[in-house]
Amino acid sequence: MESDHLGKVGPNSTPTRVRLIAYQGVVPSVGDYVIIEGDDEQLLGMVSDVTRGAIEFSRTDLIQADYYDRILEVVEKPSQWAIAEVRILGRLEEGKLVGLSRRPPPSGANVKRAPKDVLQGIFSPPEGREGIRIGKLMSRGDVDVYLDPDNLIARHLAIIAVTGGGKSNTVAVILEEILRMGGVAMLFDVHSEYVGMEVDCEGCEVEPVDPILDPNKLSKDELASLLGISFRSAAKMYIYLSRAYNRAKSLLMKDSLADVLREADMKDYNSKDLLAGVMALLKLTVREEEGLGIPLDSKKDRESVYSLISRIDHLMSVYGKILKPGAGDLTDHLDYGKLVIVKLGQLDLELTDVVVGKNLITLLNKSKVMKVTGERLIPNPVLAVIEEAHVLLPPGGDTYTLKAASAIAKEGRKFGVGLCLVSQRPKKLDSDVLSQMVNKIILRIVEPDDQLYVRRATEFLSEELTSYLPSLNVGEAIVVGPMIRTPALVKVRLFQGKAGGETPSAYEAWRRGKEEKSLAKPDEDYYSSIGD
Repeated sequence: MESDHLGKVGPNSTPTRVRLIAYQGVVPSVGDYVIIEGDDEQLLGMVSDVTRGAIEFSRTDLIQADYYDRILEVVEKPSQWAIAEVRILGRLEEGKLVGLSRRPPPSGANVKRAPKDVLQGIFSPPEGREGIRIGKLMSRGDVDVYLDPDNLIARHLAIIAVTGGGKSNTVAVILEEILRMGGVAMLFDVHSEYVGMEVDCEGCEVEPVDPILDPNKLSKDELASLLGISFRSAAKMYIYLSRAYNRAKSLLMKDSLADVLREADMKDYNSKDLLAGVMALLKLTVREEEGLGIPLDSKKDRESVYSLISRIDHLMSVYGKILKPGAGDLTDHLDYGKLVIVKLGQLDLELTDVVVGKNLITLLNKSKVMKVTGERLIPNPVLAVIEEAHVLLPPGGDTYTLKAASAIAKEGRKFGVGLCLVSQRPKKLDSDVLSQMVNKIILRIVEPDDQLYVRRATEFLSEELTSYLPSLNVGEAIVVGPMIRTPALVKVRLFQGKAGGETPSAYEAWRRGKEEKSLAKPDEDYYSSIGD
């Protein structure tokens, strides 16, 4: 098999690393793949670092550029040399990458540039299967890179980069590829950036949906979270909420909420609304009428109940358009070959947390029931994507989304629920959850603390690869994890559909605004009035 000869293995090789002494005029590229001829085996390696120099300039006393000029007058072309550090990835057997050799390759062994067909075989899906075409190798633009969808779902994924690094394009590429294979995905769009997304694949569908919550399906603790209370922070309010919730739930099941609403002068409210029933019971409680409401433990508790009523009233008035009894679950919109985008831009952080956390738990619980009963409740497997994940999954936080994401990270693989976290601030992500996103696509990261944080949370990311994170261009990424056969530097392909998430251009917006203003007719009455 013909390939370019690059050089020889230098001294002091190990089973995992060698030093490549390049031939004159040969300069290996970081991220390129090489084949090392061992004693009786072929090894695949990746160039992780390169040092270059010239023999004529090797003297330590050449401390002025003038000296270089004088040497160049004598030798027109210096004797260039290059030494590369190569990380051994494994043995090649019949074109397939297997485990590491137990022996280091011998000094003087041949090192060749890996042929295209060998690399394409490594980065392509198995014969007869499809993969997620993410892009091409940065060092080999003729080699396509595919991700394994099974391992992506089972071992979860984190996509990390600075703002403008190419996260949104990467998310769009992966989601379109999943839909093309008939897959299912739900994107929690914190800033409603993907609402206009369109994919370019036959039979695929994208549906933006409003973040509807059915109050009748909220648990007691979910309702308490929406109200901003907990047993720790407001014990009295939590206790009376719990009692009213349980009583209202019982009345709802008996179809008897209408009577309570009428007694509380709330007959215009929906008699199938659990939240309205809770409010009615609390109003009857502060009246202290015989047989109505919830008995007070103490006269002093009336103030706590009044505060609770005020919080529920505020919740119903501010989020009335989102809280809809009988609306069902957002997971009901899921289907094969379909992406559901949950538009969260209109919500505050507390409600966003409950919407995301509630739907993540619903995905997991329904998948668990399906596993036991065989009943099809949702299409499965499914990938849940959380944009701006650091907002909802802070380190050591107590958010509902963090609890739900932690449960999926630990149990999701058994029930066909995959999780994808997207963030530009990895150090503001909970480290336990991030470490369980075993697959990672890491685009440009500049902040040293973020680099170190990602390095600590990623078992497949070497120190050499980490050092290249600040120098990556837009759309260039380090891809690691079981979804790819070996770590790779990849140029993510450009999404061909209509994507959201792009950074708006101030220049273009101002230019359009100025043109529209110049075309508008002046208001004559306005100008005549200010001329007086």
